Amino acid sequence: MKRFIIITLTILCLSGCTTHLTDVSIISNKNISLDKLDIDRCPQRKLVEGEDSKFVFLFIPLGQPKIKEAVNDALQKGNGDLIVDASLYKKYWWFLIGQQSIQIKGTVVKTRGEK
Repeated sequence: MKRFIIITLTILCLSGCTTHLTDVSIISNKNISLDKLDIDRCPQRKLVEGEDSKFVFLFIPLGQPKIKEAVNDALQKGNGDLIVDASLYKKYWWFLIGQQSIQIKGTVVKTRGEK
């Protein structure tokens, strides 16, 4: 019985998967004027991660994760309006119940001043 539990836990730990989707130079879901803007002089916050996740129950997805929501999450965490040098990943794990998610990692830049 102990061996069965160890094998089951090992399978559970190995049932996840992460896939690198793409790299993008600049991404945002806000209107930004890049005319006369020096991004290097704007406040930046490096290594910010944003994520949108949805659950899966017995092969039935309870929604699809969206890149837009992952970008919104990263911009909110980094207090900015633009992400540079971003990488997008799709993550998934499942064992009777599961979770699928889109994750974005990059440098968040604040191009607008405080109001």
